[in-house]
Amino acid sequence: MTAAYRMKGVGWFGGCVAVVLGFYLVSLQVAAERKKLEAVNGQIRSAQRDIRALETEFDTRGNLAQLERWNGDTLALSAPTAGQFVVSEAALAALDVNSLRADGVQTAALLVPSGAGSAVTVPIVPVTAAPAVVKLAPVQMAQVTAPRAMNVAIQAASKTALKPVVIRASVSTPRSAEAALVRAAKTERLAAVAKVRPQAVAMLDRKLLSDTTLGDIMSGARSESRKRR
Repeated sequence: MTAAYRMKGVGWFGGCVAVVLGFYLVSLQVAAERKKLEAVNGQIRSAQRDIRALETEFDTRGNLAQLERWNGDTLALSAPTAGQFVVSEAALAALDVNSLRADGVQTAALLVPSGAGSAVTVPIVPVTAAPAVVKLAPVQMAQVTAPRAMNVAIQAASKTALKPVVIRASVSTPRSAEAALVRAAKTERLAAVAKVRPQAVAMLDRKLLSDTTLGDIMSGARSESRKRR
C-alpha cells in the first residue's frame, strides 16, 4: 500500500515535468517561428529598398537624354577643367573675375527665352471728334436765306451738343451779308448750347438721385442708427 502510494506520487511528478517540458518546447517553437518571420520581414524591406534604388536608376538613365538636351539648349554647362581648381582659400579669394573673363573662361549664365519677356503692344489710335459741317444751299436773296440758315444752325447745335460746328455758306450775296449770317448762326449755337447744359445736368440728377433711391438710402441709414443704439 505504501509502495503504491509512493509510485503514485512519482507518477504525478513525472506527468507535471512532461507537461512543463511540453509548454517549454512550444514556447521555443514560437520564438523560432518569430525569428524566422522577422528575418523574412527584413528580406522584404531590403527587397523594397533594392526596388526603389532600381526604379530611381531606371528613371535617371531614362532622363539622361532629356537632361543632355536641356544642358545643350538652356543650361549650357560643361565639366570643369584643371585650371579652374585652386590650392587654398587664399588663392580662391585672390581670383579676379575680370581676368577669368579675359582668359576666355565661360562662366554660367541664365538664358531667358526671347519670346517670354516680349510684351504685346497694342497700337493706340487717337480718336478725334469729327466736326459737324452744315452746308447751306445757294440762294439769290439774303433776306430769304437768313431764317433758314438760323434754323439749320439751331438744329445742328441741339443734336451735336458740345461738338464743334463748322458752317460753310456758299451764296451769291456780298461778303457783308455772308458775315452777318455766320455771326447770327454762332450766336444761336451758343444760346442752344447754354440751354442744353442745365437740362442735361438736371436729367443726370434725376437719374442718379430719384425718389426711390433717396428713400432706400434714408431707410438704410435709419436702420443702421437703430442697430447702433
